[in-house]
Amino acid sequence: MGQAVPFVRRARVTNYRSIASCEVTFAPLSVLLGPNGAGKSNFVDALNFVQDALSSTPADAVAKRGGLDEVLRRVPEAVDEFGIEVEFTAQRDGEPTLVEYGFTIGRDGTGRLPLVVKREHFHLGGDEPGSAGFDVETGLVVGGGGIERDRLYLPLAATQGEFSGAWRGLTAMLFHHLDTDRMRQIEPNQRAERLGYAGERLGSVLGMLASDHPSYKARLDDYLKAIVPDALGVDQRVIDAYSTVELRTREAGRPFGPEAISEGTLHAAGVLAALFQPATLDNGATLLAIEEPETALHPAAAGALFDALTEASERVQVVVTTQSADLLDRDEFDPDSVRVVTMTGGVTVIGGIDEVSRRLVKDKRTTLGELMRSGQLRPEAGE
Repeated sequence: MGQAVPFVRRARVTNYRSIASCEVTFAPLSVLLGPNGAGKSNFVDALNFVQDALSSTPADAVAKRGGLDEVLRRVPEAVDEFGIEVEFTAQRDGEPTLVEYGFTIGRDGTGRLPLVVKREHFHLGGDEPGSAGFDVETGLVVGGGGIERDRLYLPLAATQGEFSGAWRGLTAMLFHHLDTDRMRQIEPNQRAERLGYAGERLGSVLGMLASDHPSYKARLDDYLKAIVPDALGVDQRVIDAYSTVELRTREAGRPFGPEAISEGTLHAAGVLAALFQPATLDNGATLLAIEEPETALHPAAAGALFDALTEASERVQVVVTTQSADLLDRDEFDPDSVRVVTMTGGVTVIGGIDEVSRRLVKDKRTTLGELMRSGQLRPEAGE
């Protein structure tokens, strides 16, 4: 099986947190590579903002991030608005169709609203006959109608067939920044096809995998064995009406409960559960983003983790952030899938690998990991 066509082809972000302006193209497996604090998470969060704003409202999405002042760029000068645009593929009449969608959000000059949507645009179908779209500026819908100045129009337009596939695709993106403390908690038992942002519902996801997708549950356990040599598998543990996780090992006579699982092992189990969660198997997810999947892992486990990420990208588009050179020590790692992230003067810069480094990697004269260790990976100018 080859890698899937990426759902998001391109994203443009302006004035969002540490990002002044960037345009990033995506592969089926895309790696945002850079040191801690460079702004990798800010770019991923811009994509997550699209999902949040369309699933609820822009005001809710901004409030979730601490308010507009926490979202707007401050360096080198403060700004009053930010913009996010995505080019992606949506289903229209059962066929994949190119879509361009974006919005600009900023302060309300009257002070009556926490924010206003200054512009929202949507174009479906490229230059094909019968293409559809709309353009909204400060609450006025071109061609008639109207909408509140702090709301997006696409959720309303999605009640019409032409726009529903695009809305469903953007709201079906999944984002994870795993927290092992959160993953250890005992939760109500339920059937769960989606892992939570911090790893919530891990036990329930494992249980649904075991019952509905046993072959993929076996694949998850195989990868865990490769990452944690003493492990045999990770499973759901049901206690009355509640659910948590347990770890089977070669040495122990009985499984370990969540409190006895090491941080590295539990984090690895969470990453694998994210990659194999039922939503990624049943076409319920369009994009899967995972922050720092290598956290707390032994460097020797990087190869198995890379293989798991690659396998998952055959079913769903995968985006990861990393600062691990070990993860990139693979001859088969395609340098075109990497976007280098740096911080210059308090502003995030994102770009593809420069041509010299790309040629060295493709000629097998070095690896991306070796280039990163030596400080030679820099983003090329003007992707």
